Amino acid sequence: MIKNYYKDDYSQFTRLNGKGRVVDDVCYIGDYYILPLDKESKKKTNRVNMCFAVLLMLIQIAAGMVNQDSSRTFWIVYPYLFIFLPLAYLFVGAVSYWSDPLKMQKAQYETGLARMRRSCIGAAVLTVISMALDVVYMFLHYAEIQMGRELLYLFCHILFLAAAFSYGRYYNKTYGGLRIEKSEHKAE
Repeated sequence: MIKNYYKDDYSQFTRLNGKGRVVDDVCYIGDYYILPLDKESKKKTNRVNMCFAVLLMLIQIAAGMVNQDSSRTFWIVYPYLFIFLPLAYLFVGAVSYWSDPLKMQKAQYETGLARMRRSCIGAAVLTVISMALDVVYMFLHYAEIQMGRELLYLFCHILFLAAAFSYGRYYNKTYGGLRIEKSEHKAE
């Protein structure tokens, strides 16, 4: 069953309008998340967020194109593939953030800005796991593998982590001044 996690952020009541008809009034009573940016800065952050999402995806695709010996082992391939899930979620968050206003409701904040942060952290954690498994594979099969390709694959992971870390620093610097403001409306 699909749950509406944001239903408590809205107040709904019925009233009669001037023509004697019953109408539903819905009012947002949750917290507002206010970005420390102006409209021009927000446009710039839209492009930067999208570029980082695409860059991380391209680095991950490049790692998959190395065709190293460990790519034929399920405990190396599956962690590599699982990294695409938070990357796709990061891209969806960047697209969602594109249309968000400077004063966001909780649902907009959670599906845009917060999603990008959590997805980047998730992708970085999965990359560290994938790196560790690849290092274990290299130690187990060091005599029978092409070490150059394995090291290139490992370097792609290091490059991915460097880009994710750079995005994390950019995120903290850009959105560190985010303010939370209570709604002026009250529940009825």
